[in-house]
Amino acid sequence: MDKRISCSILSLVLAAFVLHGQVSSDSLVWSIDLEDVVVTAQYAPTDSRNAIQDIRTIKRELIERRGANNLKQLLQQEPNIRINQDLVLGSSLSLGGISGQHVKILIDGVPVIGRQGGNIDLSQINLQNIERIEIVQGPLGVSYGTDALGGVIHLISKKSQLRPFSVGLNNQLETRGERALGGHLGWRWNDKLLLQFKLGQDYFAGYSEDTTRSVLWNPKEQWYTTASAKYQLGTDQTLRYTFNYFDEVVDNLGAVRRPQFKPYAFDDKYQTLREDHSLSYEGALSDYYYLQTVTAFNAYTRYKNTFRNNFQEGTLEEQVGQQDSSVFNSYMLRATLASRYPNQPINFQLGVDLRYDNAIGKRIQDPESCKANFSELGDYALFGTLRYQVSTSLLLESGLRLAYNTKYESPLIPSINLKYSWNPKWTLRASYGKGFRSPDLKELFFEFVDINHYIIGNPDLRAERSDNAQFSLCYRYGEDDKNGKIKLSGYYNDLQDKIELFEFVDTPSGLSPATDTSTLQFAYFNQAVYKTQGLQLSLQGQYLAWHWQTALATIGYYNPLSSTDPTVSPFTYTFEWNTEWRYQWKKPQVNLSTFLRYDDQRITFYPDLDDEGNAVARQRTQQGFWMLDGSVQLPKLWKERIQLTTGARNILNVQAVRQSGAGGGAHSGGSGSAPISPGRSFFVRLQFDVSY
Repeated sequence: MDKRISCSILSLVLAAFVLHGQVSSDSLVWSIDLEDVVVTAQYAPTDSRNAIQDIRTIKRELIERRGANNLKQLLQQEPNIRINQDLVLGSSLSLGGISGQHVKILIDGVPVIGRQGGNIDLSQINLQNIERIEIVQGPLGVSYGTDALGGVIHLISKKSQLRPFSVGLNNQLETRGERALGGHLGWRWNDKLLLQFKLGQDYFAGYSEDTTRSVLWNPKEQWYTTASAKYQLGTDQTLRYTFNYFDEVVDNLGAVRRPQFKPYAFDDKYQTLREDHSLSYEGALSDYYYLQTVTAFNAYTRYKNTFRNNFQEGTLEEQVGQQDSSVFNSYMLRATLASRYPNQPINFQLGVDLRYDNAIGKRIQDPESCKANFSELGDYALFGTLRYQVSTSLLLESGLRLAYNTKYESPLIPSINLKYSWNPKWTLRASYGKGFRSPDLKELFFEFVDINHYIIGNPDLRAERSDNAQFSLCYRYGEDDKNGKIKLSGYYNDLQDKIELFEFVDTPSGLSPATDTSTLQFAYFNQAVYKTQGLQLSLQGQYLAWHWQTALATIGYYNPLSSTDPTVSPFTYTFEWNTEWRYQWKKPQVNLSTFLRYDDQRITFYPDLDDEGNAVARQRTQQGFWMLDGSVQLPKLWKERIQLTTGARNILNVQAVRQSGAGGGAHSGGSGSAPISPGRSFFVRLQFDVSY
């Protein structure tokens, strides 16, 4: 951590003195239960049952029971979400078969930047300050623009504090060498001003199945801090400034060379820095209009340093030419104005979404830029939606987004949503929407060439476009402590010109994907067609002290080879099953939880040449696996100030799954195995909170 953190904390203190002395009440202590409220793509904070979109909410209570410190650990047990692990780039996700580069991740309305290989490393998103997470599957291109083809994952932080002073500590230890330590401090300066500060560290010692120095799961250390000031402007208006800082160092230890005589190894050190500033306003302008705005600056820097570690001399030699850094900056402004006439059938929302990104680094090669090692991209949009309450049962919404992109022609993006509740127990939701994603600066102009990599951008890429249709039918039953719901949902995604890494050859007309897979040189290309379709049946219920939820899903992945090879089926299906059981022992206040997940094998097809040079379709298979977790949350002690949770992750000790067939991508090893987890681990989590 550096002087920028001190400057930001100092700015909060100065702001406190400027604003000190004014009196009001904190309207964010809403009269409705925050657990039932969603904000993603809504006109104003809305009861989840009344939202026109099908929004899945993960509450703080579930985060703690799973012992999840980051987004990767939490989403591993979520239905219709698959976590993939790259041992160099970190963890990524797919939502409904759509990869993470098409899923927008937001923290309090601000997009998370810094994609590696097109994906955000989920293990870099800490959950200490997160109150709940909202997941919307399907395109929200009208509201959130590019990168939201597959859906949105929105993390909502804690923003309220009932008592004048709050302090807390949490410490989690795991047997596989992980440690998470954090603390928070909250001070209500007066009835209008709330200051909050959080600091934490996560550490992982690394893991390998053998005793060699080069480990399979690299050691890493993370530091993070958050400072915020929230000022109450009126009864229902708030202004909030937030500063976030993140520092991660990953050690990629090389194998020992020449062990008998002056042994040495080449070690890589990857450092990631994130710095985020945001200023948001939210509130009712009158009884009929609600305004939300957020402006933010995000900076992402990634350093790579290579050292020669001479064990006998005990020295580190920095390798000239192997040091590198890439810097990505993003500036954004988003504002929405919504009407909320209670007795009128028509309401509207108007919005503006402005974003400017730039990239700096020796790997950035933009021939159109007037600066060396520099590139920039702007995306500026106006959007609006119109809601029509046809009757007490039927609600319709249509939307349109008009955008200007500095490098690509942006199409009009329409959407239509429907919600029909013919009685309080039954709700039908359906939607159709288009999506658009322009290639990012890395896909266009990135060059990464060293002894282990050959990856280059492609300035001739086309923008991605998509069509999506989905529905959900939900039935709620019971009341009080005997209730539940059953939901059937389905979706269809058609993504044109999807951008992926392919091995390539250089031809007189430019770069071209290679027919064989032996060049080991990769570039980004537009894949002609990518489709997914699926169904999911989920059940959730409570009977006295028992709580359960389970989801069965099937996802179909389109095989492009089926258009030219009749032996290949158009879709290959895979199966998923998630279930959670919890027993809430109310007398001693104990929660017993189990989480079980099954991922079926995944089969895909790829083109190849046989021994005679004829084009053939070959099969790539990744083995299925089970994942089982469990936890025990013990009664709170000392006037509910101390909470102890203990549990186990990956009880079945799944570390990797077998895969056969050729690999794809710059970090694929072809046939062999795909990493899943460092293995079985037991954890204990201690939380201490005092408010007065």
